[in-house]
Amino acid sequence: PEVLLLSHSVTPEIDSVAQLKKYAEEKGVIDEKWNLVTGDKKQIYDLARKSYLVAKSQGNGGKYDMIHTENFALVDKNKQVRGFYDGTNPEAIEQLVEDVKLLKKLEKER
Repeated sequence: PEVLLLSHSVTPEIDSVAQLKKYAEEKGVIDEKWNLVTGDKKQIYDLARKSYLVAKSQGNGGKYDMIHTENFALVDKNKQVRGFYDGTNPEAIEQLVEDVKLLKKLEKER
């Protein structure tokens, strides 16, 4: 129950809440576990670049700015980034699962 997934739209100008809901229903997304969100492009892109650090490119969130990444970021309850993982690499996903287990163990020890 402590593990949640959060996906930000990289094309918020076409990904309305209704569109994301339709996608989630088609893919069988469980709302309580995985949130698909959209919003202001500049804010989303700033989060990717400055908070989550999942995009190496520079940009201003403008019309021609584009981020599309397969990266996962593991963020703890204190909003600290704990790791980065290539979502297209099975070994990286296995490492993510192990790191989640370790983080949960550390949280219990506190």
